[in-house]
Amino acid sequence: MWKRLQNRLLRRDEEHGVRFFIHKNYRIASPLREYDSRRPFRILRYLESQDLLRRGMLRRPRPASLRQIKLVHTDTYLSSLADPQALVPILGSALPVPDHDRFLSFQRLMCGGTLAATHFATSTGGIGVNLGGGLHHAYRDRGHGLCVFNDVAVAIACHRHNGAGQRILVVDLDLHDGDGTRSIFAADPTVHTFSLHNRHLGPTEAVAATSLALGSEVGDAAFLEILQQQLPPLLGEFRPDLVFYLAGSDSSIDDRLGDWRLTLEGMLTRDRCVLDFVRTAGIPTVILLAGGYGSRAWRHGAAFFSWLLCGDSDLDIPLEMDLPVGHYRRLTRLMRTRDLLPEESSAGGPDDWGLTPTDLGPGGASANPLFLGQFSDHALEVALEQYGLLDRLRRMGFSGLQVILDQNDPLGHTIRITTSGAEPLVLVEIKLRLDRSHGPDWAFLAIEWLLLQDSRHQFELSRPLLPGQEYPGLGLLQDTAAVLVVVCEKLDLDGLLFTPSHYHLAHLSRPQAFSMDPDQEGDFRALQNAMKHQRLAEASRCLASGRLRNRETGERVTWTPTPVVIPVSARLRRHFASSAYQDRLKACRPDWECLEEYPDDTKTS
Repeated sequence: MWKRLQNRLLRRDEEHGVRFFIHKNYRIASPLREYDSRRPFRILRYLESQDLLRRGMLRRPRPASLRQIKLVHTDTYLSSLADPQALVPILGSALPVPDHDRFLSFQRLMCGGTLAATHFATSTGGIGVNLGGGLHHAYRDRGHGLCVFNDVAVAIACHRHNGAGQRILVVDLDLHDGDGTRSIFAADPTVHTFSLHNRHLGPTEAVAATSLALGSEVGDAAFLEILQQQLPPLLGEFRPDLVFYLAGSDSSIDDRLGDWRLTLEGMLTRDRCVLDFVRTAGIPTVILLAGGYGSRAWRHGAAFFSWLLCGDSDLDIPLEMDLPVGHYRRLTRLMRTRDLLPEESSAGGPDDWGLTPTDLGPGGASANPLFLGQFSDHALEVALEQYGLLDRLRRMGFSGLQVILDQNDPLGHTIRITTSGAEPLVLVEIKLRLDRSHGPDWAFLAIEWLLLQDSRHQFELSRPLLPGQEYPGLGLLQDTAAVLVVVCEKLDLDGLLFTPSHYHLAHLSRPQAFSMDPDQEGDFRALQNAMKHQRLAEASRCLASGRLRNRETGERVTWTPTPVVIPVSARLRRHFASSAYQDRLKACRPDWECLEEYPDDTKTS
């Protein structure tokens, strides 16, 4: 998809006020597990899906040259980077030699993206967006916090080297302190570094700087009040000729590493506060993605750049752009049919795959030796290998993997992936069955049980376990769901059915999944809206404790698991898009609120 989009949008230049700078090598494996290397590409894909991108809007940057980087960083520091051990204090761990070189090249390319965005902004008066960058923790003589080179400082130094003597404002609204940038320009009165962050990471003394540490658990109202108090007067007094805006997403309540509570609406209001002023004043501006961690960090960029391009933004940005179904479809087409399915004669007819009374022998044992009546043991293991799921587990350090099938349970067929040895670990366990409970017109693949866990590790204190979890996950939920969707397509089923046992599971399944009942779907979306200022674990606890109530009636509500479906067939997608479903969905939006705690006289045991 990325290559097709790139070819179409890079083909011909047209006049636009915004350019996006991105390179295929922006995607790189990071030692930080929470870093989503697909974030910029998810953003672009969303903008494309909304028909907001035009030819000429995307540009490929070139890596910054060593000569350009030396305008900021010391020779001693740059020479030290030849040793892979030099990255240990920056990344927290050493990288193998090939990965070490690739990471340095990746950061030089990020610097090149900011250089190119700066050149575009200053030469046209427009807005250059580097879909990366914001490496604000790098000092002149050292790096830290995953930042090797300071791309903003390199861009400013190159701009000055070319003879520009403008006043430059760096608006750093990443969750973390812009300590490296402030340090580099501490003695320069023509570069004002403005940073609102959770805590200071370095000295705050500078001749032109605003550095405010706001602490943890900052929400929309408190943050926006301080921003409105501080930034507009500074913009009016300093009157910058060029603005760098680090639009970090790690202040989001959903961020995997952050400790603030800004909602998507709050961050978009923040962005508008910055961009409304600079666009009204006609100030050339460079926007950088900066921080943002976890698979949902891209959503803020999607909303921000939607507004930037068209003046409006649909805040109902999906939690995930889509499941990686296309990837597994392509792999399936490349596999030989006999690797996936037995011969037609051994499989019976197309409707003979489910668990029927005929399949169940004495004691509930299945008379049909095939998994779900279709897949042999060998076929399933071959598919897992060719899909790359077993290799993913091996790269996580699991060895001696075994694929175990169980067709003897009348409630469904189970596939387990375990390690071998005296104390094997259960990594994956999925129980599946055919479901026609929603009427004879609908046939679903139902997930009775799904377990994906890494029992070697404990949860971080900053990100406690969610209800129902004992161990961290494997990061394979999307891929597993995508493979099951491909199975549904292969077997001509309408969709993938499951019943989320907790609120957070239902929340994460949207927007791919819907309730068959529009009233239930409307109730759920009202729950989401009522708890948008809470993290998922808190929202689940709020429901479990009965602290959610109807504002009008005072009625309390707790979580009631109800089935949801990821539609696969065209007719089921039409059902969810129909006016009958959508009209009922819009009509059913109760006004819920989540209480901080029970009043003393209403506490329950």
